[in-house]
Amino acid sequence: MHLAVDFGARFADFVAWDGADLRICKVANAPDIGAVTREGLAALGLTGAALESVRMVGTAALNAALDRRAAPVALVTTAGFADTLRLGRQNRVALYDPVAASPAPAFLVAEGDIHELGGRIDASGAEVAALDEAGLAVICDRLHGSGVRAVAVCLLFAHLNPAHERQVGEALRAALPGVAISLSHEVDPAPREYDRTVSVALDAWVAAQAGAELARFVAALPEAARDRVLLGEGRGVLVPRARFEARRAVLLTGGPAAAARAGALAVGEAGLVIDIGSQSADIALVRQGDPVTVDFGRFAGVDLRAPMVDMASVALGGARRVAQGAASLDDALAVLGLLPAEMGAEARVAEAGGAEAILAAAGEVAAVELIRYATRRNVDPGRVALCVMGGNGPLLATAIAEAMGLTRVSVPRAPAVAGAMGLAQAPERAEAQRRVDAALADLTDARLALLLDQLEAEVPGAGAAGWTLTVSARAQMHPLQLALETRPGSVAEVAAELARAYAAQFGVAPPGPGHLFALRCHRDRGTVLPPMPGAGAPARDAAGLVETEAGRIRLPEGWQIETRPGAYLLTRSRA
Repeated sequence: MHLAVDFGARFADFVAWDGADLRICKVANAPDIGAVTREGLAALGLTGAALESVRMVGTAALNAALDRRAAPVALVTTAGFADTLRLGRQNRVALYDPVAASPAPAFLVAEGDIHELGGRIDASGAEVAALDEAGLAVICDRLHGSGVRAVAVCLLFAHLNPAHERQVGEALRAALPGVAISLSHEVDPAPREYDRTVSVALDAWVAAQAGAELARFVAALPEAARDRVLLGEGRGVLVPRARFEARRAVLLTGGPAAAARAGALAVGEAGLVIDIGSQSADIALVRQGDPVTVDFGRFAGVDLRAPMVDMASVALGGARRVAQGAASLDDALAVLGLLPAEMGAEARVAEAGGAEAILAAAGEVAAVELIRYATRRNVDPGRVALCVMGGNGPLLATAIAEAMGLTRVSVPRAPAVAGAMGLAQAPERAEAQRRVDAALADLTDARLALLLDQLEAEVPGAGAAGWTLTVSARAQMHPLQLALETRPGSVAEVAAELARAYAAQFGVAPPGPGHLFALRCHRDRGTVLPPMPGAGAPARDAAGLVETEAGRIRLPEGWQIETRPGAYLLTRSRA
């Protein structure tokens, strides 16, 4: 058997399968993730079972980021650069806001936990001042016993010469056993000090928020399965658990990316996908049957410089208020009989104008966010399919469609466990990376071929390898991720691909000869789940609810439903 688990804010969703059998269950989440895992395994009849693979994602780190929740994290940076994280860039997120606040994620590290350290590497990678070893010893003493769970290190130009960062990392690991140490040249080896600072601070913050949780999950598995854990990461693929130690942000974006994968399987070639849970709603775009990915973006209010599904996450969910007053979306659903009754829900809902008004407001909020997301990507939201999923999504699917002026909306099979279903069907990715950090003009075809040979040897297997090149026009400019289906045959071919990508994204030729930061090679292995039975129109009860394999769909008067292989299609009569 294989197992996929999606830990949400309120429930943990479990999907288990083999060649013929598919099992699904939901377990109420709790602080003891180990106990939740054991309960889920028991419900599926998998206690002590031989598991060929275990796949895991969670939303704990994402919800903490949306709430700007602090964690015991410290940052060590070059003397004079302690304010980098708070100053951010001068870019204005809201161009016409007269009182614009900095979008910099200062919550990642408290101001008092940022430590400056002497020593300097210059823009060419040369050492101009030796590392202040006495100052480093003082920082280690301060952090020892301070209660920090993770330390981020970002020294100036460490992506060009990581010698100082490595020295700091060694000292911190010796002084702080059991504390996660994140080094910027390992997490994000690319220029731009603010971006690299955010990347490494986020890495440490996720380690502090979710590292212990991941360890408890693994410990709760049958012993033979503990070395078979795969994590869903931000591109909607599966990577080995060891990847968490190299780039911990996989736990921030993995859950929404898994749901986006499920949405892609439901809508087919093109569409908008929204997954609505108890704390957040995540939006993604599907093109050519796959979630659209980007090289970098803003997610949960944090600038992420890593390839990931092009997602937006908003604070809309069952536990959130969507109208004036204290009533939540869950309160309204409970009053309508769509969820179990909650104490005081009727009074809160009455104060907010009634349950139907709250549902309509939630549908309008979701519609506005979907339209905003689509139009910012030059997509007409009225001309692509819409897919709604999650624990609360199917109860709002028709309200969202009506608010957007749509007459059709799809809901995946087993919509309440869509993240786990997407995780179960995500491709398993074997990947290797090499840091190059060389101008294309200085890179020979022979050296490029040698690097590619070494990478390909590290990811053996059937099928063609995929290639990703991290490049920029010049060494100090933002890098692009070039995804290639075939192996580049020469440096000239890499330069041509850079020119093509630059023209496609910016409409101009690259303002420089090209600089190659890193190479990645990967091979994917897909998963096919047993088909779900059922066809035609499922029954609608007196309350307008349709029971699915996991979760319920609200089907108001005037809407019809049809069961398809991968999704339910809801259609509104035009009459």
